Amino acid sequence: MSLTRKEFVVKSDQAEMRVDLFLASIFPDLSRRKVRQILDVGGCYVNNKRMHIASRLVHLGDKVRVEFSLEGLKKSRQKTFELTAQEILYDAHNVIAINKPPGLPSQATRDQDIMHAEVCVREWLKKSGRANEKLNLLHRLDKETSGILLFSSNNNTATWITDQFRQRSLSKTYWAICRGLPKTKKFEQECYLSEIDKKTGMVRPVQCGGKSSRTTFEERAAYRDSDLSWIQCYPETGRSHQIRVHLEMLGLPILGDKRYGHSIKIKVRDDVAAIAANHHLLHARSLEFCPAPNVPAIKIEAPPPPNFEAILKLLQTS
Repeated sequence: MSLTRKEFVVKSDQAEMRVDLFLASIFPDLSRRKVRQILDVGGCYVNNKRMHIASRLVHLGDKVRVEFSLEGLKKSRQKTFELTAQEILYDAHNVIAINKPPGLPSQATRDQDIMHAEVCVREWLKKSGRANEKLNLLHRLDKETSGILLFSSNNNTATWITDQFRQRSLSKTYWAICRGLPKTKKFEQECYLSEIDKKTGMVRPVQCGGKSSRTTFEERAAYRDSDLSWIQCYPETGRSHQIRVHLEMLGLPILGDKRYGHSIKIKVRDDVAAIAANHHLLHARSLEFCPAPNVPAIKIEAPPPPNFEAILKLLQTS
């Protein structure tokens, strides 16, 4: 799929134009519908920030970057998920928390026909009469990881929450179903991790040149007959693929993980393996943070997805 990628600087005769009209002026061969699609899928950046709202104005000197695939725009985006009240975990103090299902990207990808969480929240806001609210994605979950995903509808709130992530003052808890059994009830892993390799899509522990990472773990249950365990994970840092890599290093790869743990040979029973084939079993279970200044801290919890619950039920009844 060929990708068009162009960058522009707003000139004086283009200043104070609506962003959709600006795009239409620089891409005269594109229809207004195609222009709106580019904005919807997250293919327009103004000063390195994604621009979704067509009525926003561009100003003199703004740097506009546009990325889109005509093939992708020709396809109807896959409607794999639509937010309902059940998936809205929190909506107050300009913070929106959703329970992201596995398989849904957190934000736009190069495959512009694929639905992602940002679009889902924007469409939910439109249906709620809040189409003009500015939406900021505050962190990311891997595509196959389910659970709590935070957004803000206010720039000051985005800065407030992002600072808590940066200062590691939030409390994050993940659940994982892993192949293998831990040696102790509580354990930890600490190392330096590389960036995501663009060719393999993987992160690796490194001796130097990486970023520090640390996760502590606690066994919730051990299913010895199946050689599987239910692990509670507390990431103290927030590196890409951190929990997945740490558990692989400990000999406890996450069940269903398609990238990590293939060298660890642990047989998984057929009924469990069939369910785990759809996505890996890592779930962002809870998040405790302060939503706004002078507001008490809150704790949000997300119920696990059906496949996660189905495997636990199989293991607990066998």
